[in-house]
Amino acid sequence: MDLVFSDIHADINALDVILGITSSTEFKKKYTTLSRIINLGDILERGTHPREVLSRLKSLEKNYSLFSVMGNHDEAFLNNKLIGAGSVESMNAHAKLNSEDMSFFKENSDGTFGSQEFIDKKHGLFCVHGGPLDPQKITPETAGDEAWLYKRCWQRLTEEDFEFFTYAGYHYKASSAFDEARKHMGNHIILCGHQHQEEAIIQDGNIHRLYPTLKPAKEKIAGYILESREIEIDPSSNYLIRLGIGGPEGHYVKDSEVPHFAIVQYDPKKVILFTVYT
Repeated sequence: MDLVFSDIHADINALDVILGITSSTEFKKKYTTLSRIINLGDILERGTHPREVLSRLKSLEKNYSLFSVMGNHDEAFLNNKLIGAGSVESMNAHAKLNSEDMSFFKENSDGTFGSQEFIDKKHGLFCVHGGPLDPQKITPETAGDEAWLYKRCWQRLTEEDFEFFTYAGYHYKASSAFDEARKHMGNHIILCGHQHQEEAIIQDGNIHRLYPTLKPAKEKIAGYILESREIEIDPSSNYLIRLGIGGPEGHYVKDSEVPHFAIVQYDPKKVILFTVYT
């Protein structure tokens, strides 16, 4: 079983809640034991405990296979670019991070940090923070200093029937995402975060939203009320599944002020989206 989360945003309390739930005897009895962890990025900014979050993730690497992709806030912080106004407490906490704290982010030979995607061909997973489109194919020659806003960690699923660019990133259609993922593997599941709200889209000949058809179920595990939405994976279809915000501290959006996470099961293959309530 894979644990997947996105947009922890320096919220150690939410991260610990997610880890506590998924490692509990009750959860393991119903959903099996956790084998690896996929972090979809944005572990920094907005929240007030970046050092604790980085430390927790480092400790997880000792016991689990942990795969991480870069979030736009992670990349911006590492490159000293201001992209959002956090609280004074949050900014002060991030200003105290040292090189040992930041060693979680591996530096690449070209001076960039981390990975923009995690592709697992064996299990048909294409994991990104924002979107899977190849930046080289969508970035205009005239982009200049705005070129970094076309990267996968900045891409976002459009709510329109066309694609466009804003200073929030490149807004892509689900059809383009499926086309790109198909270049890397056959039938697939695209997992992303970034926009802080859950979504599920299926390509089963046509492309249509699956999320409104998912019936929520509630249960109590480890002292928390979990609301779950289960997606049974048809091996002949493709999916784009977006997770809700993992760490809501410092970012308040209606219906998003609680932690979200997901698991991927393989026998049978399912993706289950969870919302955590106290």
